[in-house]
Amino acid sequence: MTKAIHIGIVGSEHGVSGSSNDIGGLIRHLNQLEEDIKDQLRLLGLRIKEPKDKVFDWLNKLEGLKRRAGDMNQLESSQIQTLTEELEKHKANMPLVVSNEFVGKKFEDNVKKIWKLLEDDTVFIIGIHGMGGVGKTFLATYMESEIKRKKGFNHVLWVTVSHDFTIFRLQQQIAERMGVNLYGDDERTRATILASELEKIENSVLILDDVWRYIDLENVGIPFKMNGIKLIITSRLKHVCQQMDCQPYDIITMNCLPDSEGWELFLLKFGHHEFPPQVEEIAKSVIKKCDGLPLAINVIARTMKGEHDIHWWKHAFDKLINLEMEEEILTVLIRSYDYLTENVLQKRFLHSALLPKIQSKSDWVIKVVESGMLNEKRSLEELTDQGFVIIDKLIQHSLLLEGKFGVIKMHDLVRNMARHILNASHSCMVKCEQQLIKIPEMREWATDLKIVSFAGNYIKEIPNGTSVEYPRLSTLILSSNSISQIPESFFSGMNAMTVLDLSNNRTLTWLPNSLSNLKSLLSLSLQKCSYLKHIPPLGKLQALSKLDISGCCLDQVPLGLENLINLKWLDLSRNKITLPDQSVLSCLTNMQYLDVRHCSNLKAIDLEGMSMLECFSGRFRGRDNYNNYVRQTLNKDYGPKTYFIHFENDDFEDYHYMMDEEFNSRRLCIGNCTEMPCLLPRDLVDLRVRHNQEWHYLCVALSSTIHPPLKTIQINFCEKLKMLFCLAEACFICTFIKSQHIAYFRILNYERRMEVFRHLTHFEISHCNEIEMLLTPYLVISLQQLQSIEVECCSSMKKIFVDSPFSVKLPKLTKLKLRDLPKLHSVCKQDLLCASPEALDIEGCPNLIGLPTVFLV
Repeated sequence: MTKAIHIGIVGSEHGVSGSSNDIGGLIRHLNQLEEDIKDQLRLLGLRIKEPKDKVFDWLNKLEGLKRRAGDMNQLESSQIQTLTEELEKHKANMPLVVSNEFVGKKFEDNVKKIWKLLEDDTVFIIGIHGMGGVGKTFLATYMESEIKRKKGFNHVLWVTVSHDFTIFRLQQQIAERMGVNLYGDDERTRATILASELEKIENSVLILDDVWRYIDLENVGIPFKMNGIKLIITSRLKHVCQQMDCQPYDIITMNCLPDSEGWELFLLKFGHHEFPPQVEEIAKSVIKKCDGLPLAINVIARTMKGEHDIHWWKHAFDKLINLEMEEEILTVLIRSYDYLTENVLQKRFLHSALLPKIQSKSDWVIKVVESGMLNEKRSLEELTDQGFVIIDKLIQHSLLLEGKFGVIKMHDLVRNMARHILNASHSCMVKCEQQLIKIPEMREWATDLKIVSFAGNYIKEIPNGTSVEYPRLSTLILSSNSISQIPESFFSGMNAMTVLDLSNNRTLTWLPNSLSNLKSLLSLSLQKCSYLKHIPPLGKLQALSKLDISGCCLDQVPLGLENLINLKWLDLSRNKITLPDQSVLSCLTNMQYLDVRHCSNLKAIDLEGMSMLECFSGRFRGRDNYNNYVRQTLNKDYGPKTYFIHFENDDFEDYHYMMDEEFNSRRLCIGNCTEMPCLLPRDLVDLRVRHNQEWHYLCVALSSTIHPPLKTIQINFCEKLKMLFCLAEACFICTFIKSQHIAYFRILNYERRMEVFRHLTHFEISHCNEIEMLLTPYLVISLQQLQSIEVECCSSMKKIFVDSPFSVKLPKLTKLKLRDLPKLHSVCKQDLLCASPEALDIEGCPNLIGLPTVFLV
């Protein structure tokens, strides 16, 4: 059954009504709200607390609105309507939280959401989730007080659960809050009694604070979804809320305060608002180091109360820089680490503290994959899955924070806690992002050090002659600094080194020859050393498992690369390397990840022995090399599961890791081919044709008897493209399309669709200025999975769907985006049957005549 959708600009037929009756009801409701606020103000006065300024602003504006409403007889109809709208808006803007002790807009938003969930009869469990010290209990305490004050529920029961709870003890605590006696030691009998008593009280709220693991409510005796009983739980562990059937929308995730609100909270707790300017600057730096964590801000305000001397504040700042935290803060934060029951989670969490605090999700996963590749014989896909699971678990434990655009962050104080744990072992020295301009003096380096990290500082050089014996040092991280030179002697006493990370030192131009002697080295990271031209011979580093020298300034592969037979991960991308005619890659038969996308002269024989390769990105020159690789490797069972192949194409938009994409992404980008045809891999998912000046028809690229499960086709800057398909009798693809078309019209057989397009979900074409008509009726039949079509900047495009006596039916289509098509005059002549009433998104098409009627399939 279909439903017609009328596309166009629709004006409102009914404005907001306004009458004396409407205003009278609004005023009565606002009077009730006013009395409620005044009651709260009286309570604040008794508690010697201050209200928020906006409370008085709201009350004063209400008085003005009420005065205007008193002159109703003098108001015209339009003025009454305006006043009604203002009263409605004022009601919606009523301050929900009155006291200024509850800082931040987000706090009020969370209160509003909890009230909404409490009033929703379909919601039974509400979760409050966030890191230790962020204010979960504070919010729950406020809600307990407000629920009691408003008397909307019969009872509010509070129980603190904690990490060492037992069912028996939890039953006892709830019973005590209810004034019920439980007898006996049998938990099942006690649960029956408790459930019976809870069923009697009806319409009540039970708050379980500080929950650390799943609680079986039935075993406790809490009747789920009965008699209006609501449950609020607070937990640092998001998965605990989920395991207890708390729906995603019913979980309030609490975040730290922004800087301005953090300073506001500090001034509130500190009690003095006046500082000498130089003291205020240091004090703000100290509070900024708290990274918006209310617990830390409160503790700093309390311990520094009354101190206005700059030396005290400078000392407090130095303590935070040197990872010294008040015991009260450390105790709260470290409990989250202690509750990581899996050893691998603890290791990965601590390793995160060795790196800059903000990482992309893919970079973080790569570190997990790297550690697995160095020590285990597992597939890259398994290690990648494990990496994402570990990230998710640490996020769920509130030890990592997930930001926008795939960014992972560790809170400053959580990082300090992790580094405190590492440094306490006396075998680690971690000084990340501490604004160091030089490495610490060698006398500060203990001889038994195992791990050293100075990531994210401003270190410019390592002094000449720097050399000390470090027989146990296994990990050295100097990434994200400004190091320009490393003396020859620096690595001479580091024979146990297994992980060396010098990445993102953009002024580093050469590496010392002593690097060649680090025979225990398993991982060497040099990516984004954009001026690095000289790498010493690597042939002796035969234990090396991972080598990343992407984004450097190399024009040839490092000497001795062919000897690294244990190499599993090699990234040479974003250099200008010309691979030698005599293959150096074919010896690397253990390779799992290979990225040579910017290297020229790649041949099929270079990859011939890599039967373990799972992720590959590279550029082929010449049809024969490309076709041979497709025929001999990709179309066999042992080809890589993820690949990004460029054929006759220099337009590399993919500057990220392959890990940024989903595993099993398979993309082919074809450039200006002069030789045809080229073979398509049988498992290809994503086809892109760019800057091609040879093809008149897309079917030239698809001339293959193998029909891959394509999901995406993108065509950009193909100036000679006239149509997608030539429809010639001699063209295999076009003959097949036409046969399907005939079968469809004669016997209406939906199942016999064109295999090559059967899975296509996204089609994009832009800057192709010869093409006039896009999709023929022959082709539409095959596009039944298509979800989006984007057509942009095609100056000759006249029709999107070529004329047909039948409606255009694309049952999965949700977006048809048309931009800057000056000659377009028709989308389609008949109706468009698709999946969204808002599918059409059209701009910059001045000659378009009419729009099709859109029907929902």
